[in-house]
Amino acid sequence: MTWATLADVEAELARARREDDLDRFLGLLGDEELFVPIHRDEAQRLAQDRTWSPAKVCCAHGGEPSLQVFTRGALPDFGADVVFLSGDLDWATHGLGHEEQVVFNRGTLGEWRVSAAAVLPWVDANPHRVTAVEQQVERLYTARYGLLDGPVAHALACGAHQAVLSAEPWNVLDARYHDYVAEVRGLRDWWGVADATGWRAAMDRLLGDSYQLTTGNLVLVLRARSGLALDVYGWVELVRQWCADNDAEDQAGPLLDAVRRIVRYEQRFRADGLLEPDGVVDSIIGWDVGRAVELARWGLAVGYCDALTAELMVLEAGAIARRYHGSWAELSTGYVLGRLLALDGEEFGPEYVSAARVRHRLLNDPASPWSNLDFEAGGPHS
Repeated sequence: MTWATLADVEAELARARREDDLDRFLGLLGDEELFVPIHRDEAQRLAQDRTWSPAKVCCAHGGEPSLQVFTRGALPDFGADVVFLSGDLDWATHGLGHEEQVVFNRGTLGEWRVSAAAVLPWVDANPHRVTAVEQQVERLYTARYGLLDGPVAHALACGAHQAVLSAEPWNVLDARYHDYVAEVRGLRDWWGVADATGWRAAMDRLLGDSYQLTTGNLVLVLRARSGLALDVYGWVELVRQWCADNDAEDQAGPLLDAVRRIVRYEQRFRADGLLEPDGVVDSIIGWDVGRAVELARWGLAVGYCDALTAELMVLEAGAIARRYHGSWAELSTGYVLGRLLALDGEEFGPEYVSAARVRHRLLNDPASPWSNLDFEAGGPHS
């Protein structure tokens, strides 16, 4: 493998601590997602209430008199009864009195106990150095403590597009490294999942016997199985014939609309280099694979499955990715098209711009898993 140097903010924080450089220390924290511990039952109530709470209120002290704040790579294991919430440095210090203390990355080489009287003026004076958590997006984050090779790492890399868009480490499958409340709300609001049974059903719709073949996927399957170099008119006739042969004339309208949309996206893909000049997209299963990896990660984070089940689901997603695609580029193009069909509405707006940008980075950055893991082998480049 030829992994580029991996970012290690915890090491940088430890160096700033050794050098007693509080400005650099806080500047590093200002660009990170920060976590505070909270008792699970309190987090569950917070998730249901849909209320916002500052870190000061949420922190499970565990005998520590100061507010505890951690970067992702420094998160301790406080046991099953304690989970984490996350936000930016402004959120983490909101509402602190000047006489109070914060302890950053307790128990690590970068541990620093700082009075709020020192932190709060710095935050007020440096708004440009504090990145709001909702703006921490499109980051290729390979965790040193995560998986770098082997079947699970390869399967997690099949969901890298989704991870980079949300600035999460692509190579980690661990319940700790999440905002518990955000994941509970996301599963409920975006997926309609509120318990383990609902989570398993959602996974089955993406990977299992209940797989939902969308109109976009169906027309792509028809074109790919024809084995013909179809022009638009030939594709339309193929879809019409399928509807007639399968007593599905009522589906002709949505299916032909999917053809029209895909033709427009493929034209744009060719113009922007996502496809070769004569290239087409054979499948958007990459979109389902990316979401399945994310859903497995979220299910583990909120306790809807155990670690083994999450790992098996991720491995199944990786196997499906290799079954229907021949390269990282194919997988990614399918993911992008699936995402756009679901979310973009032919606007070629932010969804398109960000997805295309992340695809380019994953295919070209030396630190990308796609630069270091062989797609077909499911393991490292030799």
